[in-house]
Amino acid sequence: MKKYLHYTTTALLFVVFAFAEQAYAQDETRWLNAGSLHNWYSSMGAEVEHGLITEQQYGRRWPAIFEFQDAQAARSLWIGAEGFTDESGESFSPKVVHVGPRVSGEQSFFPVDFELKSRFDEPSVFVDGVPTFNEPVQIDEVDENLTADREIHSTVNTAMGVTMNRTIRQFSQEHHDNYHVIEYEFINTGEVDNEGTEADPQTLEDVWFFYQNRLAIVRQTRYVFGNETGWGYNTMIHRRGDGMHGDDPGDPFRAQYAWHGNHEDFDDFNNIGGPIVEPNTARSYLTEADSTGRLGAYQFVGHVVLHADAAADDPSDDPGQPATMRHLHSDDDLNFNNDRFSETSMQEEYDFMQSEHSERHARVVEPSGNFIDQTDSPALGTAGGYSMTEGYGPYTMEPGDTVRIIIADATSGLSREAAEHIGQQYKWNDTDDDHEIEFEVHGEEESMTKNEWVFTGQDSLYQSFERALANYDSDFELPREPQPPDQFEVDSGGDGIFINWSYSADDNISGFEIYRAEGRADSTYTLVHEASPSETEFVDDDTNPEGGPTRGRDYYYYISAVGEPGDNDGAANTPDGALRSNRYYTQTYDPARLQRPAGTTMDEIAIAPNPYNRSISSDLRLDDRGDRVAFYDVPGQARIRIYTEVGELVDDFEHTDGSGDAFWDLTTSDNQKISSGVYIIVFEDMETGERTTRKFVAIL
Repeated sequence: MKKYLHYTTTALLFVVFAFAEQAYAQDETRWLNAGSLHNWYSSMGAEVEHGLITEQQYGRRWPAIFEFQDAQAARSLWIGAEGFTDESGESFSPKVVHVGPRVSGEQSFFPVDFELKSRFDEPSVFVDGVPTFNEPVQIDEVDENLTADREIHSTVNTAMGVTMNRTIRQFSQEHHDNYHVIEYEFINTGEVDNEGTEADPQTLEDVWFFYQNRLAIVRQTRYVFGNETGWGYNTMIHRRGDGMHGDDPGDPFRAQYAWHGNHEDFDDFNNIGGPIVEPNTARSYLTEADSTGRLGAYQFVGHVVLHADAAADDPSDDPGQPATMRHLHSDDDLNFNNDRFSETSMQEEYDFMQSEHSERHARVVEPSGNFIDQTDSPALGTAGGYSMTEGYGPYTMEPGDTVRIIIADATSGLSREAAEHIGQQYKWNDTDDDHEIEFEVHGEEESMTKNEWVFTGQDSLYQSFERALANYDSDFELPREPQPPDQFEVDSGGDGIFINWSYSADDNISGFEIYRAEGRADSTYTLVHEASPSETEFVDDDTNPEGGPTRGRDYYYYISAVGEPGDNDGAANTPDGALRSNRYYTQTYDPARLQRPAGTTMDEIAIAPNPYNRSISSDLRLDDRGDRVAFYDVPGQARIRIYTEVGELVDDFEHTDGSGDAFWDLTTSDNQKISSGVYIIVFEDMETGERTTRKFVAIL
C-alpha cells in the first residue's frame, strides 16, 4: 500500500474555525455548499457588509466551481413596531431593531442557537492523502430525516422581544441545487437578550419585517469595468408580482432580482453580461490569458416569495405580501448609524419600511422596459447604486403569536459553455451589439445578439423560481438523488493517477461516473470512466480510451453515484432521467499529477531532507504537511523498512503507485512519532528482489 501522512478533516477544520471564531467573536458562520449555489450564513440572522471578510462581494456564488462568482454585497433584516416598552420600563414609539446592512446587530440581535445539520455525513475527499475542500464545512448534527440535504437552524432573540427562528434549506438534487429556501419564524416571546431576560408581556401593533439585499454581479469582473461595480453601482433591479405594469393579479411570482447592467461610465462597448474583452488582473481575479472575451457576469440573482402569513392568527399565504417593495440608495442615510434608542432615526426607518411600492428600479433606469438595450446609468446619479428592499406587514402580534415568511434565494443564467462561446463571438465581431451569434440549445441552432443571449438567463431564473415553488408545494418531497460515495481518494502516481472510493448507502444505483478536468479546478470536465455499482477503484492512465493524463499537468476530479431512471417520478418540476449525486460533495480542489518516473537503479535512491531537523525554518522543509521526508528515485514497486541503528524495526510499508517518489511521515508502524536518532532504511525492489540501504538522521 502507499504510505502518506494523513490529516483528518476534523483536525484541519479545527484550525480554520478557531481562527474564524477569534476574528468574528460577535457571531458564528456556516457555509452551505452542497450544490451549485454556495453562500455563508450568520448566526445573527442576516449577512452584513464585510461580515465575514473585508470584501464587499462575498457569497451567493454561482456556479460555485468557478472562481470569484460572488454576487452578494450585504443583506439586512429590520423589525419595527408602532411601540414597545423595554424591560427597564422605557417606551419607544416606534421601535426598530437592526442587523445590517452596515450594523453588526450587536445589542439588538442575540444569537441563542446556531447549527448546521446534514442528512448524511460529509464525504471525505483526499488528494495525495490530504483533505481537499473549497469552503470549510462544519456539520453539527447528522439527521437522516431532514426535509433537505443540508439545513442551517438558528434562534435569535431581539431587543424588541421578538424571537426569530431561521431555517435555511439546501437541496443537492441537480435540478434544484441553485436555490436556498429561507424560512423565518417570528415569535412574540418577550425575550430581549440571550440571557433569558423578558420584557413585560405586551401586544405589538403594526409590526413590519423589512429586508434589504445589496447585490453586485460579479466579483470576477469587478475591475474590468470599474471598481464601483463591486458595490453594485451598475446593478439593475427588477421585480414581479407588485401589480404594476400590467402584472396579472395572479402572477406566479412575487419576486425581486438583479443583473449586471450596462455601466455608462465604461464606453468601450455595451457591457451587459460582462464581456471580458480585455482582462484586468487586479487582485488576481483574472489572468492575462483570460482574453477570449467570454461573458463574465451573466448571472441573474434574486429571490421569490414562497409564503407569507396573512396574520398572526391566519397561517394562510397572503398574496399581497410583501406589502411594500422598493429600491433604496445603498448609501442612503437610513443605512448608517442605525440606533435602537434614537427615536428620530427609528421614525425615519419605520416610515420607509411601511411605505408603498415604488416604481420598479429597472423601469426608472429604462422607462420603455427594453432592458436589453439599456444604456442609462443604473446608479441614477448616486455613487453607490441601489439595493432591493421589501417589507411584510403590518401584523398585530399578541404574546406568543407567530408570523412565518418563506423565500427562496436563487441564481441562474447561461451555461459556462454558452458564456464562453457567445463572449468569444462578440469580441471577434468587434463588439458589434447588432451581430447575431449562433449557439445550439437542446439540439436546435438559435441565433441572437449578445444581450439577447444574456437575457435568456432571466428565463432560467424564472424556471428556478418555479422549481422552488413546486418544491415548497410538495412539502419538499423531491425525487431523491443517490447519496455520494462516503470517501473519494485521488493519488498521484508514476504511471497513472489512482482513484479509490467507498459507498455504503442503501440507495439503488446503476453505477458511478468519474469526471476529470485539466489545468484548473474550474475548467471543463470530461467523463473519463463509468463504473459498475460494485467497482471501487480506477486508474487514470494511458489505457484510458478518453486519453490518459500527461506528465507535468494538473488534474482535478469528481465522482457521482448514478441512480436508476425509474426512481425519478418527476415531482417538483424535476426533468425525467436518472439522478446523480452532486459533484460538490466529491469535488477535488487540489491537483493530482503524474509523479516522476520510477528509479532505474538502486544506486540513485536519495532521501530528502537528510538530516531532518524539525527546528529548521518551515520555508526549507519538504512541504507544509508536517514531519515528512521523501525518498526519491525508488523503484515503482518497492518495500521500504525503517530500523533503528541497533536493528529494531520501526516501520514497514509498500510503495506501489509506479512512481519514483515515496514518503514517510516519521512515525512507527503503531503511528507513534519517532525520536531523534540515526535510522537505517532498507529499500527492496519488489519485482527484482534487489535491495539497498541508506542512513537517515532525525533531529526532533
